[in-house]
Order: sequence, then C-alpha cells, then structure tokens
Amino acid sequence: MLGNRVTVPEISQTADQMLIVLENIADAGPASAAEVARNCDLNRTVALRLLNTLAQRNYIRRTTEGYVLGTAAIRLGHSAEEDISVLAKPMMDRLADQVSETVVLHCMEKDEAVVVEQAIGAKHLVRVQHQPGSRHPLFIGASGWSILAFQDEKTISRVLKKSLDANEARSRIAKIRVDGFAISHDELQQGVHGIAAPLKEADGSCSASIAILVPSLRADGVTKLARPLLKLAGDISDALQRR
Repeated sequence: MLGNRVTVPEISQTADQMLIVLENIADAGPASAAEVARNCDLNRTVALRLLNTLAQRNYIRRTTEGYVLGTAAIRLGHSAEEDISVLAKPMMDRLADQVSETVVLHCMEKDEAVVVEQAIGAKHLVRVQHQPGSRHPLFIGASGWSILAFQDEKTISRVLKKSLDANEARSRIAKIRVDGFAISHDELQQGVHGIAAPLKEADGSCSASIAILVPSLRADGVTKLARPLLKLAGDISDALQRR
C-alpha cells in the first residue's frame, strides 16, 4: 500500500531570480549591476541579463546612480495600495465610529511605512490626524514596528542598522511578536499614542498595518483598544487572503 505522497510545486529558477533582483532594487536602489549581482549572490552575466529584461519591461530603469524602480513596478505598487484601501476603508470607518478615535492604514514601501488611508473618529474635538502619503522609518511608531516585527531576518537587520539601539529594538520586536500588536507614544508626534497590528497575507508575510491613534489626554485607555484592533486586523487580513 502506497503512503500519502506530498507533491512540492515546482518553481521557475529564472523567475525567482528576477523577483529577487527586483526586490533588491526596491530595497537598496539605486544599485549598479555589480552591487545587484553581489547582493543577490548571482553571476554578473546572469544579473545583467535579468536587469536588461526588467528594464525592457519598464520594471526598472537605469540612471546615472544605478538601477531604480521603473514605471511598471510603481504602477503595480499603487494598484496594490488602492486595492487594500478600497477593501479596508469601510471596516476602518466602522471601527473609528465604534472607538471614537482615528484609524490609520500604513503600507510598507522600501524600509518605510507610508500612510495610505485613514478614518477619523468625529466624537472628540481633540483628535489625531495623519497626512496621507506621509512616511516614516519602520523603527519609529507603532505602525512601523508592527510591520517590521514580521519581516524576514535580512530585512530586520538592514532596517535596524539605522536605529539608535539595536538590542532594545530586538527586545521590542520579540514582545510585538508575542502580543500580536505594537504600542508607541511620542515617537512620530508629541502627545500621540498609537497601537497597531500587522495585516498578514496567506503565506504569513506582512506589508501593511492598521493602527488606532489616540491623543495623550485619552492614552490611559489605549491598551483596551487591542481587542477591537486585532479583530479589525484579522477581518482585513481574511478579506485580503480571499481576494
């Protein structure tokens, strides 16, 4: 009798290498062909062939400083942001009404968290607002930390090279992974407290977060927002995985 056989799907090595090159340019560009080959552990000739292919399809472009993302890649990124915004906004509006605080959606772009959407609770006269399109490093603010904590080790190490205290950052990441959310105060804006949770794809990857922002005068209740925040993060993540 034959036992159960698990079939491992095959992948295209060339396609995988091309995606690695594209991700490297997105993370570390502008980059020369030699830098791409070294960073991606590729033969120089192979790297050049992949770069030429990506450039011909406008996923990257060559500048005097090196290769950077092209219009095709940028367009895909904008499409993804619009997609998640349309999906998440109604749920964000409901939570903002429920907790009477501002709910913000961030997406990861290179090593930064970018404000993509927000829903503002209208009950209180004093409330927090973000500027859509504003960005900050992943190691600042609850939204950034909640994304950073669920990145691969290579990304975390690269990002933390710019932080003030890598050991303290590592401890903070470990706590976020246990709790499932991040908390911050006075990191991006004085007098603002934030609590944020990651939005995860089916494969466990994370490139976005959802946060609730509270002014310091109501900060005593920020931890009580963890339950509704985690429910919203789960609902949005489930919806993203069903797309």
